[in-house]
Amino acid sequence: MPKRTLAENSYIGLGLVYLGCLLIQFLLAGMSIFGDPSKWAAHKMFVHLFGYAIPVLMMLSALAGGFFKRIYKEMMAVFLLLFAMYFTANMGWEISWLRAFHPVAGVLFLGAGAAAVRKVWKPQEPVHSKEKNRGLLVWVLAGAAGGLTAGVILSNLIGIISFYVFDQPVGIKFLPFYLAALSAVLVPAWQYKKKQKMKEEKQ
Repeated sequence: MPKRTLAENSYIGLGLVYLGCLLIQFLLAGMSIFGDPSKWAAHKMFVHLFGYAIPVLMMLSALAGGFFKRIYKEMMAVFLLLFAMYFTANMGWEISWLRAFHPVAGVLFLGAGAAAVRKVWKPQEPVHSKEKNRGLLVWVLAGAAGGLTAGVILSNLIGIISFYVFDQPVGIKFLPFYLAALSAVLVPAWQYKKKQKMKEEKQ
């Protein structure tokens, strides 16, 4: 079993989180249909926290790790189906058959996400030689982009929770930029430490 790089582990971890969020979306939809209709609001709001953010982070991980060519088809399918989900949800109120296709697109969406994760999870011939030459700048940019995206998601999550608890949104000013700056330092440092440890193990 070949050892996975930090980029591969990050990609897989993000993918598993994404699949979990999709399952929660199905659960919220089911709860709103068969139980409390007010849960439909949570179903509509929750997707904005992860819908585009996590796939973008997955693609950044793939670019940083040098295995983007392995997953670009699956990620393209993810983005196309994500667009289909938004399109059928918004236009479905005017065209009935589009509304009926929304849950079908959701099932296909879940399958595409699983395929994207499996592509990297499944052991393959080592391709790490290309990944070792990735520069520090790539990791700095990937860390900054990841921190910025995480900050936006966290800010939205804090705002939603505070709205339900305190009846007004609460947030931390410039939180996405703080996390972007922090991640731009921590991610390259983590990657450098990992490479040094791998060199020591080989020696």
